[in-house]
Amino acid sequence: MQTMDSDEQDSLLGQRVGKDGRLELQRQLGEGASGSIWLAQDHKRDRLVAVKFLHLSMLDNENLRARFLREGKTFGKLRHDNLVRVHGLGHHHGQPYLVIEYVDGQTLWDLIERGWLFEPDQALAIARDIASGLAAAHAAGVIHRDLKPSNIMIREEDQRVKVLDFGIAKDLHADTAITRIGAYIGTPAYSAPEQILGEQIDPRTDIYSLGVILYELLTGPLTLAGRQTTEMFRATLNERNIPLGDLHAHVSRPVARLIQRMTRRRAERRPPDMDNVREECVRLIGVMRDDVSGGDKTAIRTVLRDLFESE
Repeated sequence: MQTMDSDEQDSLLGQRVGKDGRLELQRQLGEGASGSIWLAQDHKRDRLVAVKFLHLSMLDNENLRARFLREGKTFGKLRHDNLVRVHGLGHHHGQPYLVIEYVDGQTLWDLIERGWLFEPDQALAIARDIASGLAAAHAAGVIHRDLKPSNIMIREEDQRVKVLDFGIAKDLHADTAITRIGAYIGTPAYSAPEQILGEQIDPRTDIYSLGVILYELLTGPLTLAGRQTTEMFRATLNERNIPLGDLHAHVSRPVARLIQRMTRRRAERRPPDMDNVREECVRLIGVMRDDVSGGDKTAIRTVLRDLFESE
């Protein structure tokens, strides 16, 4: 993985970027293959924001530059309570950056990796909120195509579910494609078969990924984690990546059936859209609880508050 060198890190720490130097970089929050994310104080709006920079070593890669800037333009047009907002984009001494809503909390992967298993109604409530946010993205013609637990955050303040990182999202309304036809892009364990094969994708591709996430919320990490990419691909294409038999020890048959439908190999056999997934999650929560209105949110808040306070 490409990482930021110490000179690049030192050059950004304490810098003010943006118009009139309104954004003061305070500390590095994280780092990915193509960029780093910084916590910044927005002095004009008196708020904390996250600033995502493309690595200096990536500036000569026109494909990565275009994809990075497209993330800002694509994600910037999305407005939903369950989607992290992009406030704007700019350049600092030629280095492109995105200004993103700062979410103070934990990712679903943080919780899964620590061995936390959610009750079925809690997992369904999280899946419901993810589906709600992605339904809005899909309505705007945007497919996430890299949905995974590390791209889902739970905000500590109010335990709201937030989907982030549309860095490799596909804009169905775009005039040009940055990713060549037939190329694989995504995260192997959560990729739908059509992604792996380089075939046409649509909203049902994200539904597959959400099905895998829902499975992990209920049973823990997939046993495929850490294996060779080709082995994960083979298991997905042969419908062996999700051991559905294990579900029956954790959940009711209707919940297991929903996950099975969401992770079917052929996209046409999955639920038709995220609205359908959201409605099914709501229906199943209603079956489990006498009081649907607020009960599930209260339970999630109690569980996650305890986790945050244990840090």
